[in-house]
Amino acid sequence: MCIRNAALALGTLALILAPSAKAQSASFSYAPGASQYRVQSTTKIVQEVNGQTNEGEVNTRHVVTLAIGRKAKDTLALDYTWDSASVSTTGGIPAPDLSKIGGTKASGFASATGKMYSFNPGTAAEGMPDMAEFELFLPVVTAANKKVGDSWIDTLTVKGNRGGVNVNTTIIVTSKMVGDTTYAGEKSWRIQRNLVFSLSGAGEQQGMALTIEGTGTGERTDYISSKGAYLGSALMQTSKSTVSLPANGMTIPMTTTVTSKVERVKG
Repeated sequence: MCIRNAALALGTLALILAPSAKAQSASFSYAPGASQYRVQSTTKIVQEVNGQTNEGEVNTRHVVTLAIGRKAKDTLALDYTWDSASVSTTGGIPAPDLSKIGGTKASGFASATGKMYSFNPGTAAEGMPDMAEFELFLPVVTAANKKVGDSWIDTLTVKGNRGGVNVNTTIIVTSKMVGDTTYAGEKSWRIQRNLVFSLSGAGEQQGMALTIEGTGTGERTDYISSKGAYLGSALMQTSKSTVSLPANGMTIPMTTTVTSKVERVKG
């Protein structure tokens, strides 16, 4: 069970990561206002233990409200509210209790283009997670007057605790300005990205020490309104990793596939 928990936690790394987008306008700024988002994801896990292949699936649905205010000319105040969350599982994967998630809040300050200056994940109800995973929810839009067809590369490093495992992830993001489009009825920029990442981590789950190493690839598309609103994203990601249990000498290979979608439902 604990091995599948680790795989699930690692499988969501790219989902919450919002790499920088080079917009066509040098004066881009997120607009003040509140929007509500629905985040849906499916994580499929395949692992091999003692010659046996085990499969499981986790489906999650989150509803989050993001209110953007302007603290100063170049500083945004971000206030998050975790409205609701639900999860269902198959294959013997334990479903976490998210019954008290509703109303959890977080806050932070960011540049006008979304680069985080500071983030407070808030205080969660007893036994519930805080909102640390939403620190990178809003895509960073780096104004550079990019033209349609232009591409660029960013290298990002993410550190965090995922399900009791301290994980270091390095992600190389190749982004391309695909052009203008209409998304959810609004004129927007479409930025397409290819992700290549590697990860390593160590920790303990259910009293058992473990280490994990892996690599993966993915594709993500972000949609940013020309009026300064984040409209949504789509992601598909596959990773192959190996979990080692030093206490009993076991090595368990795993394949994790994640598909996710972020949609603005109010705003």
